[in-house]
Amino acid sequence: MMVLKKIPLKYVLRSAIVIAIVILVVLFLVKQKGRGTRDGETFVVKRANVTHFTEQTGIIKAQVGAIVKVGTRATGTLTHLKYQVGDFVKQGELIVKIDDREILSNIKNAEAQVEEQKRDLEAKEAQYIYSKTNYERESRLLEKEFTTRDNVDKARTEMDVVRAEVELAKARVKEAQERLNALNVSLSYTKIYAPISGFVSAVSTQQGETVVAGLSAPNLITIIDPTKLEMWIYVDETDIGRTKPGMKVEYWVDTYRDKRFSGIIHTIYPQPEIKDNIVYYLAIVKIDPEDTSLLKPEMTTHVRIIVEEKANVLVVPNNAVRFEEGKNVVYMKNKDRLERRQVIPGIRDDQFTEIVSGLSEGEVIVIPSVAKKAPASVSSGSKK
Repeated sequence: MMVLKKIPLKYVLRSAIVIAIVILVVLFLVKQKGRGTRDGETFVVKRANVTHFTEQTGIIKAQVGAIVKVGTRATGTLTHLKYQVGDFVKQGELIVKIDDREILSNIKNAEAQVEEQKRDLEAKEAQYIYSKTNYERESRLLEKEFTTRDNVDKARTEMDVVRAEVELAKARVKEAQERLNALNVSLSYTKIYAPISGFVSAVSTQQGETVVAGLSAPNLITIIDPTKLEMWIYVDETDIGRTKPGMKVEYWVDTYRDKRFSGIIHTIYPQPEIKDNIVYYLAIVKIDPEDTSLLKPEMTTHVRIIVEEKANVLVVPNNAVRFEEGKNVVYMKNKDRLERRQVIPGIRDDQFTEIVSGLSEGEVIVIPSVAKKAPASVSSGSKK
């Protein structure tokens, strides 16, 4: 039979004290944990900048005039076309040349016709001078009765006929000159220069091929200026009333998520765009040429339109302001309990809400972690 030894009393007392201390510590920790769950996180009212914005979606587009399709009004064989897709072209550079031998031959013939008509005009003018002199001489002789009236009339008729022939010769010279000018214009069509600086985005023909100009000029090459971009922002109809030209915008694209671009709304188109039964209005932002090295046409943009900005105002976190019983309130800690205080909020951004009245800088509020039942009364808050 096993015999139990008697435990000294002092060891029993020590064990009881240790157990009691452990139980008290556990109860205290449980009580503190429960209290933190009820009270939630605290926040000290401070001053900060608040930016109110609306979020929209946009797309990068080329500006009007940034894409030029170069065509020709001349007919012939392409004798010069050295640029290909991706090549850079400076404004004024020769990009296309068309065989001009036939036009040059026609120009030489036209120049010869002009010279011929000028010589004919000179002859008519000399003849007119003679006929005018003869008429004046016959008139003087008639005064002295050395000739007849019939001779004077014949001289005047001859002078009038020659004068009409001079005017006709002048018209023929002008007509020949205009034909020459038209041929020179046609000659200019055989040499096509780059209207803008940019990159070749499309080539529709090749050197050695024959182009035929008809009612519409055939497109030979397309040039795009990458520095002339704009952003189309699709503004929802619920936000268009707050969107005005001159407002600042911030935006980013998926390929550069960490880079923020900025701009200003230039204009808002009155014609709506309807997509998926939702009405949008286009707000246009001209893109800074320095940003065009990163942005490309048809990229999707994520846009924030800055509606209002306020600096150095009282703020609290957005989730600190509750709307209860028709009032905006925040929670304040009063000893061991929470009480509500009515506030008047202002604008808000993605982090903070402006407090117009109801709180002072430095006051401590509580952000409840769980919904609280409304107390019987709501304090009006401190006056600033």
